[in-house]
Amino acid sequence: MAHIYEVLPNDSEIEAMTAPRNIRAAQALQHRREVRRRLEDCLERLQLRRALDLDEDETF
Repeated sequence: MAHIYEVLPNDSEIEAMTAPRNIRAAQALQHRREVRRRLEDCLERLQLRRALDLDEDETF
């Protein structure tokens, strides 16, 4: 019977797997990170507004 071992990559291996291959890929990755950060901030503000029972009709 075969044994399956799950090996977790170390930090340098993770960096190598996720590093962009060229400048356009690096720019796209940076853009996605910025968009995700803005979305997380927006969602955090929305959760805070809901927790404080503020009017939800107002814009951010």
